[in-house]
Amino acid sequence: MAEEQTEEGIYYILVDRFVNGDSSNDIEINIDDPSAYHGGDLQGVIDKIPYLSELGITTINLSPIMTAASYHGFDPLDGQSVDPQFGNIAVLQNLVAEANENDIKVILDFVLSHVDNEHLWVNEQSDWVSQPSVNQLNEELPTVNLQNEDVQQYFLETAVYWMNSTGIDGFHVYVDEQTPQSFIDELRQRIQAEKEDAFLIVDGMEDENNIDHDFRKEAVDILKQPGVSLEPLFSHEITGVHYMESVLTSRFTHETVKEGYHPVTRWKLASTLLYTLPGSSLFYQGVEVPMDNGVDEPDHRMAELNKEDEEIAQHLEKLAAIRQDSSALQNGEMDLVAQAGAMSVYKRSAEDQTMYIAINNDTETQTASLDGIGEDMQLRGLLEDNIVRQQNDGTYRVILERETSNIFVLEEDRGFNWFFIAMMVVILGGFVAFIVAVSVKNRRMQAKSKN
Repeated sequence: MAEEQTEEGIYYILVDRFVNGDSSNDIEINIDDPSAYHGGDLQGVIDKIPYLSELGITTINLSPIMTAASYHGFDPLDGQSVDPQFGNIAVLQNLVAEANENDIKVILDFVLSHVDNEHLWVNEQSDWVSQPSVNQLNEELPTVNLQNEDVQQYFLETAVYWMNSTGIDGFHVYVDEQTPQSFIDELRQRIQAEKEDAFLIVDGMEDENNIDHDFRKEAVDILKQPGVSLEPLFSHEITGVHYMESVLTSRFTHETVKEGYHPVTRWKLASTLLYTLPGSSLFYQGVEVPMDNGVDEPDHRMAELNKEDEEIAQHLEKLAAIRQDSSALQNGEMDLVAQAGAMSVYKRSAEDQTMYIAINNDTETQTASLDGIGEDMQLRGLLEDNIVRQQNDGTYRVILERETSNIFVLEEDRGFNWFFIAMMVVILGGFVAFIVAVSVKNRRMQAKSKN
């Protein structure tokens, strides 16, 4: 059974560094030690579900919450238990229930490529692991032997266990180039047998719903500063899950600050891009602040949600609302239709709707002429309220100021709203007549008083 392309706005949470919602599980925290637990937990995620709903998030991606040797969870010790630092399975069940009530899905990070040196497999199941290799966080750890059918069966059973015991909606799995595609296919089939709309994000190998690391590198290089065209991004097929930063990379905000540019402006362009491409968009916790740890390393500090930037938050909310109501952005085909300087315009078209997305990454205002749209149509701006109508030469000219973006829906030209204009003229005329009448009355009364 093939999985349909998921279209999600995903918010990635590094659980230990998100929100401390329950002090009773602060077993061995030390906020002064960057390698120690800092207290974030599953209850903290529950507390922030309404906040994430307001941002328009449709899926929460939790970092590995299984028992592990470290706060980040990428060195697992037991794949079938919740790390007590984060809570227990009952709290995870509550989290999933609360999220689903807010129309938010929950998926779990599931590390398939490595285990910790103290894992039971290292000594008791020697043919289940092989020589150490570098894991996702550049740590040398024993490598899981996914060629072993017993190992595959364990992971399949473990995935079903989490699905049935918590009601989660899928997994974000971490693999390597040695992982058999047949195993990934079977894993997808097994979780969808438990929940038909469950989905699987694959990190570390080519897959129909993979994390697109190449896109991230190219997009960051382009969007970290103005004056660079987005056109190269459209030179190859765009699918999968797109992102600008993650738990495993440096912050996009840091990359823009290094270049000397305002991160809020840069993030607004980047998020417009992410939300309007085919596939899903992934945002790392703190994007709405935006966070910057000041170094070329992953940012594993506590999320600074109290510093939210209202401009970014509102922009994300607008984008989420537009995509949620748009068949074109959810399922439409994509074509790059115009390029003017460092301004790109691309089209997303479904059977019942067409959208045009314009992103001007230039250092000056740009105009892009669109043709082939047809007669008696208009482009209505959704991020910025404006109307683009057909010119005498048959084209539609989209004009954007530097470092701005807009999303246009194609619709019939409604022309001027003459009824509304007439009503405004009547109201304004009546108001002016009233003022004149009051003024005349006052003058007459003043004249009488003098006499």
